[in-house]
Amino acid sequence: MIRPHSLLGLVAAGCAIALFPDVASANVLDNFGNALLSILNNNFLRAIAIVALIAAGLMALSGRIQWMAFISVLLAIVVIFGAAGIVDYIRSNSATASLAPAAVVAPIA
Repeated sequence: MIRPHSLLGLVAAGCAIALFPDVASANVLDNFGNALLSILNNNFLRAIAIVALIAAGLMALSGRIQWMAFISVLLAIVVIFGAAGIVDYIRSNSATASLAPAAVVAPIA
């Protein structure tokens, strides 16, 4: 059940978005997201990730750390640097899958 106070808040938020389209466009959030993505994908952090992966691999081979720690470093690097590609892959496949649903029953001729 929706309380009158929460309904009033929803109406006020809707009016604010309708009256101020700059708030609705969320350019600030887009700029923040792009800046964060460029920070995570710059060349300096890429070089640090390469050195960390080499160091963790050598330590795992020599028995100084456990293999699960090495796998954790590897997965962290994959997730951090591959996040944009993973999201783009999911978005492109979900968009194409929703546009052309597969026919379940063949048409009757």
